Amino acid sequence: MKKNLALAITTVAILGAGLFASTKVSAATTGTTDSPMSTLVQKIADKFGVNNADVQAVFDQDRADRHAEMQAQFETQLTQDVTDGKITDAQKQLILAKRKELYSARQAELQSLEGKTAEERQAAMAARRTARDAERDALQNWAIQNSIDVKYVLGGFGRGHRGSFGDFDRDGRGADGARQPASTTVPAAQ
Repeated sequence: MKKNLALAITTVAILGAGLFASTKVSAATTGTTDSPMSTLVQKIADKFGVNNADVQAVFDQDRADRHAEMQAQFETQLTQDVTDGKITDAQKQLILAKRKELYSARQAELQSLEGKTAEERQAAMAARRTARDAERDALQNWAIQNSIDVKYVLGGFGRGHRGSFGDFDRDGRGADGARQPASTTVPAAQ
């Protein structure tokens, strides 16, 4: 039994963080589920003859570990930016508080999708996409009001979804903050 559990844990680790993150909000093909990953959890549990809860616990722990590691790296970078004079310690605290707020909101949003059918999740995500521009604008205004570079809350240190491409950033805003027409929006780099 312990060998099977160890093998299952190793398999889950190999499947990697990317698989879990990329399918976190993907729709299940049929019925309702507690989690979009429940099908994979079930398959792994069946394959290795272990309890679903044990496999789910591995997924959950891996996700929590990755989040903690990313948060620690972000805080280290912020500390370095304070040392380098790019931001103040007060701005660092504002950034950390805002990111915690955004993370909590995202977790609540994901939790609200649990137990819903694929169609319900798709409808909820479509509604979320329509609200995203307004939220992005509010976040940019918050950053401006606090004299904080928006990269700290919208994209991180060049690893996120925002970055400069010529005169327009990836979400189609020019230097003046105005959006360019959707037909000419510069696509995000792969």
